[in-house]
Amino acid sequence: MQRASLSSESRPLGHWLRGGLMALILTGALIAIARAQVAAAPSEDHLKSWIGVDIVSLITSADIVGKISLILLAGFSIVIWMVIVYKFLHIRQARIQTDQFVEICNQGGGNLEEAFAASSNFPDSPLAQILREGYLELEVEDWYRGEYDLPPETRIELAKVSLERIFERTITHEIAHLESKLVILATATTVCPFIGLFGTVWGIMVSFQALSATGSAAIASLAPGIATALLCTVGGLTCAIPSTVTYNYLAHNVRKLTARMDAFALELSNVIQKQIIKQNSNVAPLR
Repeated sequence: MQRASLSSESRPLGHWLRGGLMALILTGALIAIARAQVAAAPSEDHLKSWIGVDIVSLITSADIVGKISLILLAGFSIVIWMVIVYKFLHIRQARIQTDQFVEICNQGGGNLEEAFAASSNFPDSPLAQILREGYLELEVEDWYRGEYDLPPETRIELAKVSLERIFERTITHEIAHLESKLVILATATTVCPFIGLFGTVWGIMVSFQALSATGSAAIASLAPGIATALLCTVGGLTCAIPSTVTYNYLAHNVRKLTARMDAFALELSNVIQKQIIKQNSNVAPLR
């Protein structure tokens, strides 16, 4: 009997679509707010009147190194928010489907056949995948059979070892699936502040060079470099702060789901062993 378990590689497609849709909605909302503020602004420089700082002037006045730093931070920011929306929807869907699947299992009174039939309706639930793999292992090896020339205790022990391996493999696979792309947020948390710090240090260097060249501490000569430094600092923090907060939140939810998977695997193993014992008590082994 060939395994027919759901492939996790096909599951992210729906999440990517939902993540892209949410990102578009968020972007559209921000654009709409900006346009409303611009339309209501009485001054000529609408962007400056909206946020209080002339961002365009700061960017255009930055040197090439500062602009490269800002471009890198902007690229990181786009990727970060795509991953945030995607992983939030993914893990949220996993939690919701897991709760629904556990409720159905509790209503079924421990019937594995009903739980297996229902598991196909919850492709994002890691607990459903654990039950599917365990049930398929039973179907492939057919540990209920009395034709095994083994004592019942040995048969149960072999089934237990086989199920533990299946559960361990499935849990590892599901954890990797849940943690996928979180490394992007962890990387952004570490890298973006350093990119911003690099731009900051570079802007200060430019300011001191201008000060040395002019021989005076005029604000006009120091302003471009200081503006570049502060803008890069803001850019690095803008990328790092949401990445850190979201990574910690999502990692916490993955740990909670992992604990539920471990507990569910132990409980499912006990249920299967009890059913094997009941089945063997009604079937005499062939000698």
